[in-house]
Amino acid sequence: MQDHSTNKRYQELARKQLQGTISPDEAAELAQWLAHDDGQFLEVPPAMAESRELHEKRLLGAIEQNIGWRRSARIRTFRTVATAAAVLLVAVLGWWLLKPSPSIPAAVPLAENSNNDRAPGGNRAVLTLGNGQRIVLDSASNGTLFNQGGIQCVKLDSGSLAYNMGGASDEVQIHTLSTPVGGQFRITLSDGTSVWLNAASTLRFPSSFSGQDRSVEITGEAYFEVARNEHMPFKVAFNGNSVEVLGTHFNVMAYADEAKSKVTLLEGSVAVSNLSGRHILKPGMQALVGNTITMSRANVEEAVAWKNGLFIFDNEDIHSIMRKLSRWYNIKPEYTGEMQGLTFSGTVSRYGNVSGVLNMLEMTESVRFGLKGTTIQVSR
Repeated sequence: MQDHSTNKRYQELARKQLQGTISPDEAAELAQWLAHDDGQFLEVPPAMAESRELHEKRLLGAIEQNIGWRRSARIRTFRTVATAAAVLLVAVLGWWLLKPSPSIPAAVPLAENSNNDRAPGGNRAVLTLGNGQRIVLDSASNGTLFNQGGIQCVKLDSGSLAYNMGGASDEVQIHTLSTPVGGQFRITLSDGTSVWLNAASTLRFPSSFSGQDRSVEITGEAYFEVARNEHMPFKVAFNGNSVEVLGTHFNVMAYADEAKSKVTLLEGSVAVSNLSGRHILKPGMQALVGNTITMSRANVEEAVAWKNGLFIFDNEDIHSIMRKLSRWYNIKPEYTGEMQGLTFSGTVSRYGNVSGVLNMLEMTESVRFGLKGTTIQVSR
């Protein structure tokens, strides 16, 4: 049971979510609490709106737009219950839904039919040094891991690592940070740039930067907050493509099992280039990179949802969704039946078990799942 001060804190975060003023850090905090809460209620005062009718409409709209769940082809909406105060139910797996009418049957949790539900991923990574030494970061103690060539490498906590310049570096080595399926990690490079690495991803980087630019290479997915240095551009290589920046915030998704890579810009300006040409991105834009580069407006929240502890699906097809779940939960999907045209939209915490996501997908009544070991059977 939450104490009064804790409950008040999450009531305030719920209010900000509905008003659209919640920050990414606050959204991640709320998502994590939702995933571990014991199912109690949060009351959001009707005074937030000019009338109860408008308040209920705002609640429904916020949930449908930001944190609701629907099959794109057919939206299934839960009706509100007329109560003196509008109430949000905090679901145990991190989903927000308006309280359903008793006439709507609850879905049978998939986890009840399975003894091998899959837990979410976590902070797991391996750091490989230039001499081949491997450091398993999830089992390494916090504190200094090594001092090398004027660089001090420190494990700050269970999910982050920092390279600190201790003076002039006389030895530059290429290091590799790798996350397994179901892993994630954050690193601060020697220039102050922060990188968040998603599951099944790698980052190759020099222990310190020298020369005319700061070059790194990734596979998988990473979010960058680049320290500004006008005299030394920051370059990210991926799948034969590159991104060049001076100082900015952006996300690169470059998994080998995706047809195309994506570069999404949050702040600043970046240049994306390959053999087909060079394109400049502005904030809120996304480059879809294959043999050619296509520019479009981005769903920024969806692009960086993983960094904020969420899955956000925006009219996303079932195969793409299952690829994301496979990387985080270490599962393998098997399909039965025609899946073409089956798309979903919704938001859920990454901190719950896989059954939570699958149960909510099943509530659309358009797909079914069977969980057996590490295999997810997907059928219509």
